[in-house]
Amino acid sequence: MGEFRLHHVKFFEYLPSAIQCFAYDETRKLLAVGRVDASVEIWNPEERWYQERVIPGSEKRRIDALVWARGRLFSAGLQGDIVEYDVKKQAPKKSTYYGNGFWCMACNHAETYLATGSEDGCVRLYEIGEEGVTFERPLDNQEGRIVSLAWHHTDEVIVTGSVDNIRVWNVTTGHAIQRISVQRSPVAPTIVWSVAVTKDMAIISGDSSGRTQFWNGKMGTLLRSFASHRADVQAVCVTSDGMTAFSSGVHSLIAKFELVDKDRSGTNKIWVPSRAKVGGNDHTHDVKALTVAGDFLVSGGVDTNLVINSSALVPQTHNLKGKDAYLRYRRKIISFPQRNLVCCASKAKLLVLQYPTYLEVWRLGSTQAVSGNNGDQLPLAEKPIKILQLKIKGSDHIVCSAISRCGTWLAYSDVDKVRLYNLILSSDNSALSPSVNKVPIMPTSLKPAHHMTFTSDNRLVLASQDCSVQVLAMDSVQPTMLHSFPPQADSINLLSVSKDGGFISATDLAGETHVYNMNKRKTVGKLPGYKRRVTAMNFDPKMASLMIAYSDRTLKEFSASTLSYTPWSRTVYKSGLHPAWLSRRDLIGQLTFNPQNSDQFLVQDQQSFTIIDKAKPLPRPHQKLYKESLGSSPSPKKRKTDKEEQHSFSICQKFKPLLFAGCLEDPGWILIVERPKQSILESLPPSLQQKKFGT
Repeated sequence: MGEFRLHHVKFFEYLPSAIQCFAYDETRKLLAVGRVDASVEIWNPEERWYQERVIPGSEKRRIDALVWARGRLFSAGLQGDIVEYDVKKQAPKKSTYYGNGFWCMACNHAETYLATGSEDGCVRLYEIGEEGVTFERPLDNQEGRIVSLAWHHTDEVIVTGSVDNIRVWNVTTGHAIQRISVQRSPVAPTIVWSVAVTKDMAIISGDSSGRTQFWNGKMGTLLRSFASHRADVQAVCVTSDGMTAFSSGVHSLIAKFELVDKDRSGTNKIWVPSRAKVGGNDHTHDVKALTVAGDFLVSGGVDTNLVINSSALVPQTHNLKGKDAYLRYRRKIISFPQRNLVCCASKAKLLVLQYPTYLEVWRLGSTQAVSGNNGDQLPLAEKPIKILQLKIKGSDHIVCSAISRCGTWLAYSDVDKVRLYNLILSSDNSALSPSVNKVPIMPTSLKPAHHMTFTSDNRLVLASQDCSVQVLAMDSVQPTMLHSFPPQADSINLLSVSKDGGFISATDLAGETHVYNMNKRKTVGKLPGYKRRVTAMNFDPKMASLMIAYSDRTLKEFSASTLSYTPWSRTVYKSGLHPAWLSRRDLIGQLTFNPQNSDQFLVQDQQSFTIIDKAKPLPRPHQKLYKESLGSSPSPKKRKTDKEEQHSFSICQKFKPLLFAGCLEDPGWILIVERPKQSILESLPPSLQQKKFGT
């Protein structure tokens, strides 16, 4: 395989935003995740939890509730407006200000009305029309804010949670037909943070006293009460059959409750806590959101991670098959965006780190050492230095960014426009900040971009909001639009350019991958379809071939000119990839080729990176895939056999979690960007103190 040296970057202080709320679309099987920074992520559970779209946040927007209605996405917040999003453009579509802070919002089951709970104690109904939402009417006012709300499946009843009480409302008359008083604390009022309702009108509530309670909604009486948590219960949810409920909150334990038949008569059913623990200690901080998404139970909160468990199966320690089935569902997804936040100017040895509201440009360090033992840390001749921090002026967060290979052009886009800067670097590669000149005039036909990259001859290629690929020629005064290819069927989620700039590939969320010939300015064609989403792709720098990774970790290589499978790809199809490789649940997020040896390419997920050598045979099912890890000191006790050494996969699991890993143009150099979990935890606010065994 050869020897590689690493630029190990740990100074990217990226901090994911806390999760605030969820909304699950049962028709399209998509989960929307609202975060504290007002960004919205749309995840596809059926594609191994692939993050399909990201609507960037804004300093002027707040999201406290998310709702799907007929494939349209709405949010509301304490700033007092309801926002509809253009999911295809991944941007806000229409915002209407109503003047009252919204704590909660829910859609009826017919998906015709939105109901909101407000700071002023009023439930308001809004009709969902083709042009947006229209205020319909309020229900009777009450004292105290309404912080939680749920519709009954008949759409005739709404249940709300407030301060010291729960109310049941008749939607037709607008009057409260039940007022249920919850137990008040002698120290402070009891706030009902979350409510859910089953088809037989059983109300589940979670409140600030740490109790999960079950009520008869028809009679207004308490059925069962459980001191399930040691602090506020902020989220409850119930399965579609109404047989299982979950709750969690500041005390991050997820409690599970089941409706059981007490005497097997079918008429005497009671709610009981389940003995099975859900999620264990998956969360370190407050859980703010909890929802059932198909067969999954999804939770999230202050620790920023998306935690997945089974909503139906329980861990069975005495049954290995049952335990394995449960563990197949359970996972923790580190909330790093599944799009590049790191780009490198390989010739200038500059690194761009993308934060929500600014860009940092770093000059990479260097070493004089040319060799060493596996795993050694090489002495630095020059330390990495931050030479520029470019802050945005608007309130919208950065969507994407790119820097040219020579480091003289820097571009980024938000939801409104693309901005371009000319960087004049110091001639002696010193630590002096470059001179930054903003390009004043941009082409009027240039659209905001979801992805962008530079060619080797400094042309800017963009995947625009209108699903088209645009190519821009650089100029310090007025860049020109070279070409705009026809729009694709859906949002472009991946973009790649060949080293010579001759070919462009773009993959959209309709599952189509188009290849364009930039020199002839025409579409070459569409690659053969596959059942899974494309998660990474890149061109071979020496041969006109395109390598693609899919959400099931399948790898395929195509000829860019003929769109046919290459010989290596046909070999993979006949032999198959190793079962241990395909069974990994982490999605491949980055794919780069070794510029000195195009038979070698690097693939990266959050937990590892792998160098694959196409000149070597594929690992067979009986062979051990994970040999002695790259970057680790060799073990004197362990001796590799010839069979272990000969296959083409070399995997490094020493650095995790990874934001980026890729080959550089300098011979034998790899760049990795690591963000250790402990660094993220140290940046979070304090959590509820919990006594641990032995302390």
